Amino acid sequence: MAALSFGEFLRTLRTTRGLTQRQLAEASGLSTGTVESYEEGRRLPDAPVIDRLAPAMSLSEADHDQLRRAAGLRGLPDEFEAALRRGRGPVDTIWDEVQATGWVTLVVNERREIVAWNRLANRTSEIDLGSLTQFQRGLLRMASTPHYDRHLVNWDELIGRLISIFKGEGSDLSAGQSNLWVAEVLESIGRENPEFLPRIFDLFLSAEAWQEGLRNVHPIHWRLSEGRALHFWGVFADWSNYDGMWAFDWHAADAESAAWVQEQVAEPGGESAPPVEMPFAEKLRQERAIAHMSARTLASESGLGASTIAAYEAGRRRPSRAAVLSICRALNIDGYSVNRFLREFGYDEEPSDWARWLAGDTPISNYRNRTQIYEAGSAVINGSTNDLAWPSVVLDAGCHVVHANAPAERLAPLQSIPPLPGRPGPHLMQLMVSDLFLESLRNWDDVAGVILPGRLEPLVLNAPREASTNNLLDVGRQMMRSHPAGLERLAAVWRDSPGFTSLRRPGVRFDWTTQAGEDLSFNCVITGISAADPYKALDLFPADPATFAWLGRG
Repeated sequence: MAALSFGEFLRTLRTTRGLTQRQLAEASGLSTGTVESYEEGRRLPDAPVIDRLAPAMSLSEADHDQLRRAAGLRGLPDEFEAALRRGRGPVDTIWDEVQATGWVTLVVNERREIVAWNRLANRTSEIDLGSLTQFQRGLLRMASTPHYDRHLVNWDELIGRLISIFKGEGSDLSAGQSNLWVAEVLESIGRENPEFLPRIFDLFLSAEAWQEGLRNVHPIHWRLSEGRALHFWGVFADWSNYDGMWAFDWHAADAESAAWVQEQVAEPGGESAPPVEMPFAEKLRQERAIAHMSARTLASESGLGASTIAAYEAGRRRPSRAAVLSICRALNIDGYSVNRFLREFGYDEEPSDWARWLAGDTPISNYRNRTQIYEAGSAVINGSTNDLAWPSVVLDAGCHVVHANAPAERLAPLQSIPPLPGRPGPHLMQLMVSDLFLESLRNWDDVAGVILPGRLEPLVLNAPREASTNNLLDVGRQMMRSHPAGLERLAAVWRDSPGFTSLRRPGVRFDWTTQAGEDLSFNCVITGISAADPYKALDLFPADPATFAWLGRG
């Protein structure tokens, strides 16, 4: 069921309270004509007006918040939304962060369009991704071309997984449901590469909707033009829930692929220029053309006038914040782009539709058909972790290790490290300052600076008063008694370098010497496991042939 427009919602709120338009106008200090124009969708109010309408109708906080959001405004202050915003990291460093990773990395938006990538992605694709438009860089659109069909050996398996995710998000062609942007992609494929449509429709019929709690990990079997076979683990990892963005990391899945990646890292070149950010007016014209939507239809869908749409597209008129959001929602534009447009005009940013869904709000754009959020539970999460081929541990919300799979225990016997008193498992900081890690982790300083970044220093070594920091403060106090030398070394790392400052998906090289004297190398990544569960995964992906040889002997 589609979300009510602002006018429809306002009328519903008013009539259920037995108020006439005139009575609501008088109670809120507005004219009757103004209230009528709001309900008919000819105008949208700003925040101060809505904050006058709310008490005039004696709205609950929930209805007040929903009324603001229906008008394209920020909702009422919310702790969860504030936490997502703090965790998004600087918006202008995404490109540089991606270039620094030593494995193939793609960053995708809510529409699964690639918005950032590194040179290893270009080398693997054997194409400059910067030569494509953002729409052409959509994962399904890009895959449905002869170029990627030749390279992706397990096309049906991987694209079936992608369609499974689409179905879990509410775009299920087999049930007659589709978001606007999915329909746009399929229309483009049908026009330019129609030979792929039967395969795609068959996958929509056969693929099951994605289940929460399963690790978003997918096998990728790739063939280069020269005939060389490569194998990767494709892993979706949180990047910015606030903006609705994920990293799609390709980690080598065998020794030969790891050796090839090492060769590509050592060889310079292959970079793309950062994508040019398209201004709102130009993007609006492009998105409307892709959707084959007339200005009149967009005006009807967004509650604006057709002449107003034309003025925005021509750059003759500056849109209000509410107008930007209404247009973007009507066109199913992703949250990352929406916030870029809001910054363009100097407005406050807005949580993505994905963030709305996470917060328990009603999605109103890309995720409006998504099923209700639910927790998978630790048993499902631990079971999926046990199925992974690489070392992986599960961290709870307090950064305690609550589960480790067999390869992780083989690498570092975590059961030999007793938890601090009163804790469910060894704390991540406790592991890092333990004798085992200090002796075995060859690049300890680098790893500590990323997974225990410098921004934590005041929470551990000082005495903050906020209740939310008590857990970390208590860990620091306990370790000052049990691991003073290790904590001092951590403090030295923080003094010398602030380390990893972004709160996005942390990733770092992890060089480890086993008790048998073998030197191993991994790519260490920390990411969320499922949408609703308070757990994160710390994964160690083998990064060279020697490490794969060790893994194979397990």
